[in-house]
Amino acid sequence: MSERIPCGGLMERHDLCLVEVLGFDWRPGEACGILGKFAEQGIPLSYLSLGNGPEGDKNMSFCVKTAQLANHRDILEAIEKQYAPRKVAVRAPVVILTLYGPHFNERPALASQVFSALCVDGIQALTVASSINSISVVIETLDRDRTVRCLEQKFAWPD
Repeated sequence: MSERIPCGGLMERHDLCLVEVLGFDWRPGEACGILGKFAEQGIPLSYLSLGNGPEGDKNMSFCVKTAQLANHRDILEAIEKQYAPRKVAVRAPVVILTLYGPHFNERPALASQVFSALCVDGIQALTVASSINSISVVIETLDRDRTVRCLEQKFAWPD
């Protein structure tokens, strides 16, 4: 086995659902308006990823506490009505696993190493986001233990 990549740690966030708003127009303020609906209800986002769709539209994925979304399902209906995305989907339960630095900016191929670790066991990442000091992957809660074992094969973090 090759040497494991050192990192600062693995952080986990549980009791979440993944909300996907797919295929919405990228007019000024659209993303702000969608996210603002959650802010108006005092619902913090645990994760956010924004990307391009095949038609020049946008796709947005974010995680919120499952209980909070359950109490405010009307937000999703309001998003569908006001912004007319191609699809609004909710997946639950999910967990966010975040590998964090230090010095991730100085290490090449970290994202590919994460994907490589997950591929070993056929784990599907629902969405992935990275920053200068972390890589977060959202997975089905049932895949949590397998995912951690796979990441431990490639990465080393303190106990």
